[in-house]
Amino acid sequence: MKKILILHFHHHNDPRARREYDILSSKYHMSGLGYGISRKFDFIIVSKPKWTFKMKLIQRFWLLLRCYERVYWNLPQVKEAEKKLKDKEFDIIIAHNEESLPLVLKYKKGAKVIVDMHEYAPKEFEHSFWWRFYFAPYKHYLCQTYLPQADYVYSVSQGIAEEYTKNYGIKCDVITSAAYYFAPPPPHYLPIPKKQNKSNSFITEWHHPREALK
Repeated sequence: MKKILILHFHHHNDPRARREYDILSSKYHMSGLGYGISRKFDFIIVSKPKWTFKMKLIQRFWLLLRCYERVYWNLPQVKEAEKKLKDKEFDIIIAHNEESLPLVLKYKKGAKVIVDMHEYAPKEFEHSFWWRFYFAPYKHYLCQTYLPQADYVYSVSQGIAEEYTKNYGIKCDVITSAAYYFAPPPPHYLPIPKKQNKSNSFITEWHHPREALK
């Protein structure tokens, strides 16, 4: 059975990553790397960094000097992930976003590399002046340098995919963040909220009008 690693610097319950785990787990041996833990598959835990003022100041200094490789390889989560990945081997690695890609390419050891780009990275927080000043050029560098090295890239929408193709000369397909498919109820049925037993959340059940009045 082929081995797949899903690497993302997010909690393992990130919706897009979770769907990938659910879809692929019946056909492949699944592993994950990220923040948090899961009992459903092999999961390599990486600690979410706690940024001190000093760490932020040093990072901004190197960003200002455009020393982007130094910035990336000194990220706490990347340094920890390096130690845990160096002796691992996989057939396929799915990297979520540009922040995972340099690490994956360095330690792929012959694995095929797939990249899931959730957003258009160089403009993700463009409403912030300081983000545009410090981080937008850094994100652009990561995309320009590493995206062309991936075997396959996809994103969440056609517009974002076209931006990656236009600006970085890569083929970028689309896999939307759509919900799982459920067949619609007959048009005359009514939605009835039903409280779940072990939580305060509600689910919707559909009933014939005669049943709904009971």
